[in-house]
Amino acid sequence: MTIGLTSVTFRDKSVQELIALAKAAGLTDIEWGADVHVPAGDTARAKEVKDLCEAAQLKTPSYGSYYKGTAVDDFKPVLASALILEVSLIRIWAGRISPETISDEEFETLVQNIQDVCDLCSDNHIDLALEYHRRSMTQTKEGALRLIKAVNRSNLKTYWQPNPEVPFETHLEEIEALAPTLTTMHVFNWDKDNTRYLLRENDVLDRWRAYAAMARKAGAQPNFLIEFVKDDAQENFDADVITLKEFARKPIAVLMGKTAEIERVYAPSVIQQIKTCYELEEEIITLDNWDEKIPVLQKALVIFSTWGMFKIDEEAIRDSLPNLKALFYAAGSVHSFATSFLHSGIALYSASEANAIPVAETVSSLILLSNKGFFQHTQAHTREDFETARAESNDFPGNKNVLVGLLGAGSVGRKVLAKLKDTDITCVVYDPYVDEDSLKQRGARKESLDYIFENCQTISNHMPDLPSTKGILNASLFQKMLPNAVFINTGRGATVNEADLLEALNDKPDMIAILDVTSPEPPVKDSPLYTQSNVILSPHLAGSSGQEVVRLAETMANEAENFLLKRPTLTKIDPKSLVIKA
Repeated sequence: MTIGLTSVTFRDKSVQELIALAKAAGLTDIEWGADVHVPAGDTARAKEVKDLCEAAQLKTPSYGSYYKGTAVDDFKPVLASALILEVSLIRIWAGRISPETISDEEFETLVQNIQDVCDLCSDNHIDLALEYHRRSMTQTKEGALRLIKAVNRSNLKTYWQPNPEVPFETHLEEIEALAPTLTTMHVFNWDKDNTRYLLRENDVLDRWRAYAAMARKAGAQPNFLIEFVKDDAQENFDADVITLKEFARKPIAVLMGKTAEIERVYAPSVIQQIKTCYELEEEIITLDNWDEKIPVLQKALVIFSTWGMFKIDEEAIRDSLPNLKALFYAAGSVHSFATSFLHSGIALYSASEANAIPVAETVSSLILLSNKGFFQHTQAHTREDFETARAESNDFPGNKNVLVGLLGAGSVGRKVLAKLKDTDITCVVYDPYVDEDSLKQRGARKESLDYIFENCQTISNHMPDLPSTKGILNASLFQKMLPNAVFINTGRGATVNEADLLEALNDKPDMIAILDVTSPEPPVKDSPLYTQSNVILSPHLAGSSGQEVVRLAETMANEAENFLLKRPTLTKIDPKSLVIKA
């Protein structure tokens, strides 16, 4: 990948002026055009330009001809100049008739002529590339692909440039489709009326960043050449070169947080995916190396993190992360660090939906087992215990015509409802923020906490830890639970008054509490939760663990691609909803 300009950008400037302009701007390449600066067949001028470029240490990646697929003899002067310039690529036009109006005869003639010049160039180890332009066969990707397929020559390639008459999404589709043959992008910013703007105007910097990302994602590494600038002004050219350098390279991304957690979650396959579109700083950013990494942080566009992300105040974000646009969090809750980023206008993305998958899998399994009395009847130590358990097995309803209560219909609750929808279980939900119609579509209905604790065989807690929910599950509810009922908590420990729960468990020895979360977590050293016979205590197993954590990183890597490509994202945190989420 190289960055440069096409000489048609300044037709009124001399070759020497263009070379000086490119050198001063820090460009490496000039594509010379056959229209003014290196006329086709003028081999003396081609030799002069070649020598001047070599002296200035500038490269000529391609020769911009205006051959339009007519007689082969018209191409020979183009080839003569290209050979003197020692280019490996000649730009040509895909005729001058658009795909929807070209006749079969005109198409066949165009194909034959391009085949002939491809063969002529192949003998000289030169590729041809089709200008991507309105009112030619490359007006659409379909027209371009039809022509490339018909010509059927390995040395026929393509250019690409944005057609202002089609939507941005179409531009991305074009780049993706043309990627196998894409060599070069002509860079400019103009509208349908051909009015020119700076590359930073009208959100176009992000668009060009997306164009470059799509090319890389699809396997292409095109050259980027400026073609035309606003008002033909040199100061606008200088400004556009700065923008060109910004989007032509991959944007900087950093990994941030606890080293062990980052290495556990971001598998090598995910790192490679990120590197397709981003230049990823190899060393993980921690509080210990923050100061020495300031130069990298100041260039970073995005952060990737997971459990162990530390809090950064707004002043540090402003001073150390001035170019930061987004943080991708491969875990669930962002409460511990989100506020300063959101106040600084940084977009936050969370893998909470992906993290909800294993929780919902675990919970739905626990519910099905609980309704069968599995946990009360799998602790036989003698033959008598076994016979007792077998005799009491019908004291449990099983999984038909049984009422199950879910406390919260967020990410996990919705997924649990989906998994239980095709069973004969009836689900009722307590959630102040969910509407009745939404639950009805999921085969559930809304009920109060009192109703759920009085009537449900199994109750599963998924409420967030908010000021309004702390200790909300207390004695007044636990004492109402049915005989042989099971309480499952994979949500937040702080929502449970554990002293009240323990008292209810003592009063109701046939009841079971399955606690995957507690408050504090883990319980204090002498907590009765460790020894209570009708408590099953697990170390926060419901969430992502083992290979499941890679799913979280994959989700964030995909969202980081969507962010760069300006495509819809599904995991962006809405600051307004943060106050009701876990």
